[in-house]
Amino acid sequence: MDVTRILLRAGLASAIGAAALALLAPIEDRIAAFLAVLALWTAVSCLTWRSLARDPGPGADEGSRAGLILIVAAFLRLALVLVPPTPSTDAYRYSWEGRVVGAGLSPYRFPPSAPELAFLRAGQDARINNPGLTAIYPPLALTAFRAVAAFSIDARAQKGFFALCDLLACALLMRLLRRRNLSSAWAAIYAWHPLVIVEFSAAGHLDSLMILGLLAGLELWESGRRELGVSAWAAAALVKVVPVVLLPWLLLRHPRFAALFFAAAAIGLLPAAAGLVAALSAAPESGIAAFAASWLANPSLYAILSSVVESETARRLLPAAAVFAFSFPWARRCGGDAARYLCGMILAVLLASPVVQPWYVLWALPLALLTPSPAALAWSWVVGFMYFALDPALKASSARLPWWHWLWIGEYALVYGLLARSLYDACNERRSGQTKTHGRISRHDRMRAAS
Repeated sequence: MDVTRILLRAGLASAIGAAALALLAPIEDRIAAFLAVLALWTAVSCLTWRSLARDPGPGADEGSRAGLILIVAAFLRLALVLVPPTPSTDAYRYSWEGRVVGAGLSPYRFPPSAPELAFLRAGQDARINNPGLTAIYPPLALTAFRAVAAFSIDARAQKGFFALCDLLACALLMRLLRRRNLSSAWAAIYAWHPLVIVEFSAAGHLDSLMILGLLAGLELWESGRRELGVSAWAAAALVKVVPVVLLPWLLLRHPRFAALFFAAAAIGLLPAAAGLVAALSAAPESGIAAFAASWLANPSLYAILSSVVESETARRLLPAAAVFAFSFPWARRCGGDAARYLCGMILAVLLASPVVQPWYVLWALPLALLTPSPAALAWSWVVGFMYFALDPALKASSARLPWWHWLWIGEYALVYGLLARSLYDACNERRSGQTKTHGRISRHDRMRAAS
């Protein structure tokens, strides 16, 4: 199989897809055309994965494969960084909060609509979302916003920074793949993934910085520099709190490193502690309180519980308790494989969360290329179609709720079905004491042999 030829074709198709999306911007005004491009580009991604699955190991031309992947990845990101933030407006909020921090004020205390901040406003700030709520982002995220805003207040500068973080994550992913005796070609599934490009380059979501921290922590941990690895994970948690799911695994296997994670995160929180306390007590303006208590987007277990549990608090806390209970047996099951543990825990968190934005699903995608997770991979391909709900004609139609309902059913039927299949295969593997030797399972064999 000529992997380089497969990559060339997929790279060309991806470049055409990125160029088409750049011409369509702002995407939210052309949802139907956006979804058509997304569908075609997703088909390319699926076919690329299927072709690579036939020969997952490294080849003689790994260097040229890696170079091609990074060159195409850089082009895809550049094509969409240059357009205004779309389809999300979060980058405008990043720029705003960076300016607030730069002015020596706390975005945890003052929402964008506060009259005390009028002197900071620029024309683009009319597009800030939730202007009546204070910041929800952790301290290191605010530090990143401030650093970029000091360079330029243009929201596209924020996009450029987070697209660069995403490109660096691609490079780290290739290193981790090679460590597992897998071809760096697998990184193309992430580096050229249509939703990755949309969310981290067109929209400019900060999650790419958190993913970079997760992968950096894995690379450092697996190379024996474990103190630095844990510090990288703690830093990632100060960008977005997701990496705290590592604590049960660290507590069971490496209690000393769990203490280091906690200490590093606590030190990072100290400078913002007063502002965070103020934010939690500043209802109804508290963004953190609003997110925790009332925000909803594409939920799974929460939606199922809504039909049987009356209490809003219980609907939010019961899935969280289930995730916590799951974390310890899952940590024992995964042994020393941090990537596998993280991938499973992130999926569990997403299934339990009342808020599952399309870009949240991408947290698990690079991990799904390091340790087989068909559910995480498939979810990343289908969740972007939830943007169908932004179509103006659909919003005006009386059929909006049924359409959304069927999209939701299809999304989660696929995810839960693949999780059930993985569980069935794992049970069969344990009973037989053998591992199947075809498709994605052969990748698992190769990774376990290399670890």
